[in-house]
Amino acid sequence: MNATIRRMQKSDVDSVYELEATIFKDSWSYKLISSETDGEVYKYPYVMEVDGNLAGYTFIWAIADEIHINNFAIHPSFRRKGLGLKLISFIFDEFQEYRKYFLEVRKSNKSAIDLYRKSGFETIFTRIKYYADGEDALVMQKFK
Repeated sequence: MNATIRRMQKSDVDSVYELEATIFKDSWSYKLISSETDGEVYKYPYVMEVDGNLAGYTFIWAIADEIHINNFAIHPSFRRKGLGLKLISFIFDEFQEYRKYFLEVRKSNKSAIDLYRKSGFETIFTRIKYYADGEDALVMQKFK
C-alpha cells in the first residue's frame, strides 16, 4: 500500500477532526486540533494519505530532548495493513536525533499497545483515571 506522510496543513483540520471524532470517544476539540498547525516551534503534526485519502495522523511535540506522541490514529478502514508501523517508523526517522519518546494510551486499547510494544515502547507507569470516563492510561516510553 503506497502511503505518503506530510506535515498537516490548516486545510487538513476538518478531515482530521472528523476522523478524530469517529475514532476517539474523548476526541480533541476542533480548536485544539487546529492549534497543532499554528506554527509553534515544538509542534509537528503529520497526516498520512493513501490515494489522496486520510489514512492516519499524529501530533508530535519535541520538547527539550524528548518526543511526545500526543495523538496517533489510523483510520479504521486502513488498519491491519502495516500503516501504524509505517507512521511510527516515520516518527523515529524524522526525530532520530532525540533519545526519548513518550506517549499515553488507554489501558483497554490492546491493538495500539501491541503496536507500541512492537515498536520498542515499554510501560513505565499507569495514570489512574486519566481519561474523562475514568479509564486509566498507560504511560509508555522508548529510549534509543
